[in-house]
Amino acid sequence: MDKAFWHQRWEEGRIGFHQDDVHPALPAYWNPVPEKLLASDDLSEAAVKERRVVLVPLCGKSNDMVWLADQGWQVIGVELSERAVTDFFIAQGLSPVHTQVADQLSSYQAGPYLLYCGDMFHLHRQHMVSVTAVYDRASLVALPEAKRHRYAFHLAQMLSPAVEMLLVSLEHDKPAGPPFSVDATEIEWLFGANFEITPLARLEEDKRQVTDVVYRMVRKGLKSVSDRKRKSVGL
Repeated sequence: MDKAFWHQRWEEGRIGFHQDDVHPALPAYWNPVPEKLLASDDLSEAAVKERRVVLVPLCGKSNDMVWLADQGWQVIGVELSERAVTDFFIAQGLSPVHTQVADQLSSYQAGPYLLYCGDMFHLHRQHMVSVTAVYDRASLVALPEAKRHRYAFHLAQMLSPAVEMLLVSLEHDKPAGPPFSVDATEIEWLFGANFEITPLARLEEDKRQVTDVVYRMVRKGLKSVSDRKRKSVGL
């Protein structure tokens, strides 16, 4: 699928992948403790909120972002379709500030939301420096096989060690996508070199004969404040 495919889907309203309800895996399994919150024993409420920053790749106009914001998270979304981004802010009754970030990348910001509009592969580490968690419900499974490897590698390049990611993948027997079926073997192949992977749950097969499978992943590297302190003193 090229960019034109997704732009056309949004313009024509063919967005069956959009769900009005919050995905059940989110309230059930979302409990990351950002590493940056562990770096100090005495953080004010404002400082804690500032360090709760979640990346939502290929976010569309998902109401999952609203749920995350309601839990006190600052939300950074990335979406190819400008229609999806503007629809989201209209639905929230917000008037975002629009900024041209680069030739093919712009941002819309209002309230707890900063949504980048453009190709996710145009984002780089400097855009993600504040991110302390990731939520992927429909990003990986929207990509064909060749781009899934690029996506996993790009995430690993952008994210700091110890950043947690809640991934909702899909498994089905259909011959084509999107959404594509991405099983546990492929998840390990895509992410295993750079992330610790823990399977959490298999949800019940839905009416489309699709099964949602939930994983928690942690970016490998120096995993704790104590690790960094030991390294600094040569232990």
